[in-house]
Amino acid sequence: MKKVLIGIVVLFSFLLLTTLYSQKLTIEFWHAMGGGHGEALKQIVESFNSLNPDIEVKAVYVGNYSALLQKLLASAQGGTLPVLSQSYSNWTSKLLKGGYIEDLTPYINDPLIGFSKEEWEDIFEPFRKMVTWDDKVYALPFNKSTYLMFINTDALDLEGLEIPKTMDELIEVAKILTQDFDGDGTVDQYGLGIRPTVDTFQIFLRANGGKIYDEKTGEVTVNSPEAKEALQLMVDLVHKYKAAYMQGGYLSGPFGDGKVAIYFGSTAGMPYVESACKGKHAWTWAPIPKWKTYAPPFAGTDVVMFSTAKLEEKKAAWKFMKFLVSQDITTFWAIKTGYMPVRKSALETKAWKSFVKNSPLLAVPVEQIPYGSIDPKPAQWNEIRGAVSTAVSNALHQKMTVEEALEWAEKEIKRILSEE
Repeated sequence: MKKVLIGIVVLFSFLLLTTLYSQKLTIEFWHAMGGGHGEALKQIVESFNSLNPDIEVKAVYVGNYSALLQKLLASAQGGTLPVLSQSYSNWTSKLLKGGYIEDLTPYINDPLIGFSKEEWEDIFEPFRKMVTWDDKVYALPFNKSTYLMFINTDALDLEGLEIPKTMDELIEVAKILTQDFDGDGTVDQYGLGIRPTVDTFQIFLRANGGKIYDEKTGEVTVNSPEAKEALQLMVDLVHKYKAAYMQGGYLSGPFGDGKVAIYFGSTAGMPYVESACKGKHAWTWAPIPKWKTYAPPFAGTDVVMFSTAKLEEKKAAWKFMKFLVSQDITTFWAIKTGYMPVRKSALETKAWKSFVKNSPLLAVPVEQIPYGSIDPKPAQWNEIRGAVSTAVSNALHQKMTVEEALEWAEKEIKRILSEE
């Protein structure tokens, strides 16, 4: 009889474990985080899964951001969206039009599973603005970065130069650092590296008090005097002063090799810069030089939940989203990747203070948060960015004058906006 009872207990335990295991809810999270960033995300997901044995978040690396956007748009049409994904604000706007994005406002305001007023306001205000459309929240901030000036300090020290704090100072420093070391008539080190892209253009443009598009008025402002002056300076640095090296790809490689002494890049590039410069030269980063104003652009994505998910999947997804922006996790993410923490309280953690003490550079981007500028959110912003990149490239490669390039961009943006 005792053996029978033991057998029944064992069988019941097995059935219970089998039932519990079968009840584990799996949700997919699509992302574009490769390399070291992907490894850090993997650790975060594994930590969440271990703390929540009834939920399995499956992080799916889709590729780069372009691949992720195309897969999301195709999946929206085909009815195969995941539960969660990274998303730029303009992607969210585009998907909102089809009703694919879940409104997170009810989750945030829920007294049991939401945020208190203090917790919500603990998220930096610019990041809250980036996930808010009118009075509704459709995302939570994730991998946020800002643009800084990467500097070869060995090159600077060799010439006895200070880090430039204004745009005029940057021009002069770039001229001095542009050198032909062996006298063969070929420049060995350029003072500045420039990418002919919309992102680099926006650094100069916003510092000059301009913008591409005014979201409040709906006015296309890419052909303004401020924009012309900003793009002309980029062209002059390359062709008139001959103090800037230009290439379309990322500049961490040429920077590490000593081809360029200074360049503008995202804080997310920190691991790549460290690797490129290791054993070659020392480096630091500093704020974008001030021009007429100080408005360094923010970059990075948010995390969205799709309305097509089942109710139980949405509950699990919300739990994971809150986990991503929790104090400890956003601190861990920032330390591991170079992205900024999204919560103010992260700066008060023991881990952050210890890290900044050993790596003071990490304090610099956080100090820029109150001054940072964000992209507008029209659904067509991705197409607008493409048009401006084409115009900037044409001007920098001297296929068009600055005036011709920006006039073309203005017409193209107006066409894009009128077609949606």
